[in-house]
Amino acid sequence: MMNIGIIILDFLKAKKVIQNVQSILNQNISENITLHISVVDNSCNKKNAEILQSELEVFMKSKTRHTVILDITEKNIGYTKGNNRGVKNLEKLCNTLDYLFVINPDIETKNKNVFQKMITYLENNENVGIIGPRQVHKNGEYAMSVRQFPNLFTQIFRRLWLRYLPFIKQAVEKDEMQKMNKAYIQNVDWLQSSFICIRKKLWNDIGGFNENYFLFMADSEICFDTWKRGYCVQFFPEAEVYADGIRCSGGGFIQLFKSWVLRQHVKDSWKYFVKHLFEGNVRK
Repeated sequence: MMNIGIIILDFLKAKKVIQNVQSILNQNISENITLHISVVDNSCNKKNAEILQSELEVFMKSKTRHTVILDITEKNIGYTKGNNRGVKNLEKLCNTLDYLFVINPDIETKNKNVFQKMITYLENNENVGIIGPRQVHKNGEYAMSVRQFPNLFTQIFRRLWLRYLPFIKQAVEKDEMQKMNKAYIQNVDWLQSSFICIRKKLWNDIGGFNENYFLFMADSEICFDTWKRGYCVQFFPEAEVYADGIRCSGGGFIQLFKSWVLRQHVKDSWKYFVKHLFEGNVRK
């Protein structure tokens, strides 16, 4: 028997959470696999919480082998603490979790074999610690869910007009893996945690998402730590999900003065760069 934990951290997207849970429970998976879904509502919004409580009730009371639980936080505890809390909720239900999926509410799993493909692949490839599927926008374009390990140079200049200078443009394109062939399974530096699967024993060893970050960079960090422990991080296009194409960290230099989220991205990025200042590329 295999137990799979799924964490969905919500922030004012109750309706999408409901759709997400429904599509997950509609997945075609083996009879020996049990899904445990932990929804953490980080919205601090009464209406959002009421929708979740009302709509998720049918799943939480269902007598299938799968389980769904809801946790409503009293304050916005951030992305890292919210997801870690979701895992702790799952551990109270089941102390023998084999894999964890971290999924954003706005990711759609229309293809019904996504989970089975990813689990089967990890079962057959013990050297792989984290995998992420190919993500597709509504317009058919591939999402930028794969990146090189962050560096201060590209993080600064991608938000300035200087990004259009030839050598800086090339550096940004390389950082964003824009020319990567997304048709093949391959090792990558890191994956955005909008949809990833990680071995539970690896999650335990790393300690989950680093709570020194509030909103960003935890995915870069956990992939860095995965490579550091001798596991691979891989892009897995044989499974495909759909993303809404909205990047909460998008925006130029002027937007820094208007957007709290963007300022938080800079703050978390600075923490990451300081921590890894004297470390090279861990893959080498």
